[in-house]
Amino acid sequence: MNYQISIYLVILVLAVGCSRAFDPQIRTGAHPQLGDGVPEVMFSALAYLDDDNQPVIDTDLDIRYGSLIYRESDGIFTAGVEIQTEVFFVIDASEEEYERVEVMRDTIHVEDGNRRIIDSHEQFSHSDRIPVRPGNYRVVARVTDLNSDQAISRSSNTTVFDPESATPNLTHIKVYGGSLHDPEVVFPLTSYSIPGMADTLTFEYQVTRPPESGPLRVTMQLRQFESDTLPPRRMSAVTPTRGSLQYRGINYNRSEVLESQERILEQETGTITIEYRTSRPSRGNYRFEVEISEVGEDDDPIAFKARDFGSMSNNFPDIVTPRELAKPLVYLMRQSDYREMMSIEDSDSLKRAIDRFWLSHLGNKDQARRVIEMYYERVEEANKQFSNFKEGWMTDMGMMYILFGPPWYVERSLDRMVWIYGYNRNDPRRVFHFQRTRMHSDTRPFEHYILQRHTQYHGVEYEQVQRWLSGAILTRPI
Repeated sequence: MNYQISIYLVILVLAVGCSRAFDPQIRTGAHPQLGDGVPEVMFSALAYLDDDNQPVIDTDLDIRYGSLIYRESDGIFTAGVEIQTEVFFVIDASEEEYERVEVMRDTIHVEDGNRRIIDSHEQFSHSDRIPVRPGNYRVVARVTDLNSDQAISRSSNTTVFDPESATPNLTHIKVYGGSLHDPEVVFPLTSYSIPGMADTLTFEYQVTRPPESGPLRVTMQLRQFESDTLPPRRMSAVTPTRGSLQYRGINYNRSEVLESQERILEQETGTITIEYRTSRPSRGNYRFEVEISEVGEDDDPIAFKARDFGSMSNNFPDIVTPRELAKPLVYLMRQSDYREMMSIEDSDSLKRAIDRFWLSHLGNKDQARRVIEMYYERVEEANKQFSNFKEGWMTDMGMMYILFGPPWYVERSLDRMVWIYGYNRNDPRRVFHFQRTRMHSDTRPFEHYILQRHTQYHGVEYEQVQRWLSGAILTRPI
C-alpha cells in the first residue's frame, strides 16, 4: 500500500505510571508521524563519547522505502531524499533561546527494478556523528522527498555531559538489531516498535569512571510491563473502566524482571563501552535499564538510564503468516468460531481454515480476492496508523478503521476525538466518539483512545460485518 491517511499522528515520547516512568533518563524511541506524500521517518539523537573520549551526538534516521514518491522509467523506479540536520545549543529553553552550532546536508538516491519497492515497509538508514561541547542540545532533522518536494521534520533533545568530570556518569542507551541467520548484519533501532527482522537485540552504552573514583557497580535489567495485548471489545459491549488494563494500556506499576546482570568496574577507568545482548522477547512491552552506584556506599545510584521498547508480531507491520492472517478475523467471526480457528496449531491447516472462512461467505473467487485484499490492506494500514503499546489493528481506532474505513470527518477536542461517516453529525449510527485515556504530555509514549461503546451499536456492527461477508463492502462501504 502506498497511501497514508493522515487522520492520526502518533506522538512521542516518554512513559508514565510509576516514579521511574517520569524520569527524563528514560527513552522510548520514535513513533510514526504519518502524512500524505511525506517520507515516514524515525529519528534518534543520543550523546556519546568517541574513541578519543570527546563528546559527540550520534544521529540515526530510518526512512521507509514505501513512503517515498517514485518515478518509473524503463522499468526502473527511482526516488530520493535530501537530509538536513541542524544542531542547536540550548542557551535558555524557557525563553526558546538557541545557538545553531552545526548544519549537515546529504542526499540519498534510491533505484530499484522491482515495483514492490513503492509499497515496501523495509527501511534504509542514515547516520551522522557530530562533535559538540558539553551542554544541552536540540537536534532537528528535515527530510525532503526529491520527487514530491514534501518534507517532514523530526527533533530530539539530548544532554552531553563533560567526560572530564570527577563524577562517574552514564550515556543513554543505543539499541541495535541483528539477525540470528546473519550475525554480521547489525542495524540501529530508532523506533519504539521493534521490527520482526531483529531476531536479537544489543543494548550499548558507556560508563565513565574517573581514576580517583572507587569501584563501580553496574546493574542491568530487562523488565516486562503488564500490558493489554488483547483485541478490543465489541462496539456494543461495556466501555472499559478507568482502572482496567484495557483502559490504561500499560501498567507501569506492575512489572517482572526477566533478565538481570551485574558488573563491577574495579580496574577499568576512563570510558568503558558495555554491550548487553539478548534474543528479541515475545510480544509485549519492555524496559532495559542500567544503574551505576559506588560499591560499599549503600549502593545509592549515581546515574540511571533506560530504554523502553515494544516487541510486536514477527512481520509487523505486515501481515504474512497464517496466524497473522487469522488473528484480525476476530472482527468478522463469532467468538466460538474464532476460538476454534485460533486453536489450530498447524500452519497449513490454519491457512486452509482461513480460506474456507472467506470462500464460505464469498463464493465468487474474484469477489473474495478483492474483499480479502481490502481487508488486509486496512489491517496493515491500521498497524501503521494506530500502533502504540500493541499492534494498531488491535486498538479501538484500528478496529473502527478496519470495519468502516477512514472517517469522512474528524473532530478533535482536548481529550476527545469524533469520527463521522456521513453528512449528518447527529446520526448516532454514523458518529463514533473516542476518549483519550490520559492527557498528552512529553512523558506519554503513546496516544491511546477508547471507543465510547453503546448497546445501540449492536445493529450497526452487525450490518457492517455483513457487508464484508457478503461482498457488499466493495460497492456499499457503509
